[in-house]
Amino acid sequence: MPALKVCGITRRGDLDACDRLGVDAVGINLWSGSKRGLTASQAEALLQGGRGAQRVGVFVDHAPREVAALARTLELDAIQPHGDTPPESFAALGLPWVWVIRGTPALATLAIPKPLPTWILLDAAVAGFGGAGAKTDWVWAAAAVQALSPLPVWLAGGITPDNAAEALAQVKPAGLDVASGSEVVGATRGEKDVARIEALLRAVRATSDAAW
Repeated sequence: MPALKVCGITRRGDLDACDRLGVDAVGINLWSGSKRGLTASQAEALLQGGRGAQRVGVFVDHAPREVAALARTLELDAIQPHGDTPPESFAALGLPWVWVIRGTPALATLAIPKPLPTWILLDAAVAGFGGAGAKTDWVWAAAAVQALSPLPVWLAGGITPDNAAEALAQVKPAGLDVASGSEVVGATRGEKDVARIEALLRAVRATSDAAW
């Protein structure tokens, strides 16, 4: 069964809902350039208390040393770095990490960094490093899932409750990563809609092993 990550959590109630519903992972955005971005102190306050879903820290152009320190302070389960710093710099930290591939680069040019990522995330190449609801090229993504096997490959970019089942059927990713598609319409700070998260989970859980 594929997994679900709800990204851009900013409210404790939304985090508790994800834990209660059985969401596999949540993204905590630590980039000040995002409307969902939290300061280190805000993230620390948000993450206090019980745990359920994996906590993934989303970083943009942070120095590896800073990422390592925040991962310890926030007790993150994994890091998801974006930006111009080579991914090998984060792989070398010895933390579970997500390798993000933006856009549709030629698959033959992709060199998987080592140490290996925990999973690979395919995301649309948009200003702001995701969260804009822009759809990834699913034809390319399906080919990428095959080319990067056996590493788990997740799909982001424009996933909503209305198209999640289609994305799963066409791309066959190991998981879906959803930000705007899990939110209240018109959300200004990443406020989540529990009904939309439930619908995304239904799509994920309805995917049978036979379909894979």
